[in-house]
Amino acid sequence: MPRPRSVEDSVTGVLRDAILDGRLPPGRHLAQVELAEELGVSRIPLRDALRRLAAEGLVVIEGRKGAHVASLSPDDVAEIYELRSLLEAEYVRRAIERLDDDEAERLVELSHEMDRRAGDPVQAKQARTEFYAELYRHADRPRARAEILRLRSMVEPYHVLSGDHHRHDAHDELRDCIARQDGERAAEVIRAHLSGAGERLARSMMG
Repeated sequence: MPRPRSVEDSVTGVLRDAILDGRLPPGRHLAQVELAEELGVSRIPLRDALRRLAAEGLVVIEGRKGAHVASLSPDDVAEIYELRSLLEAEYVRRAIERLDDDEAERLVELSHEMDRRAGDPVQAKQARTEFYAELYRHADRPRARAEILRLRSMVEPYHVLSGDHHRHDAHDELRDCIARQDGERAAEVIRAHLSGAGERLARSMMG
């Protein structure tokens, strides 16, 4: 049976969703007293939740200054996308080349579900996380998978705030690669998609 969610798990999820869908924008100060009151919890699970989110790169904790939502510069975004391109191109190739037919079919269905839920920021984020977590699981490199998902989370709020939605044509191409189990082509698709997405986001941040 699945483990019941703790208060810390619930608070972490609520705050993560609020950061990723832009309700808590980059740079926002996270006053613990007010947040604990708003969420109806004590400060202990809230502090632990903030530490978790700091480990994910979504929150920064600075001693007496307290916590705030992490903010990135255009140069930070460029570096994150360079790292993502290196990691994701390699591990999407590895993952797709290791799929069997049933696994490929499941990933294709998850990718369709990702597109169906695109209209709701929270639902869309959850669907993207489910798809990419499952895709990169097949690479059998858990540390690389965790880093890829962490880097994806760091830039997610900026895509929401910029209105730069994830492109379905890239999803179509990736789906085709999964269905044909063509890892080399998938690596090319991911590299091209990340290059364009990173450039658009950095430009939007520069005004």
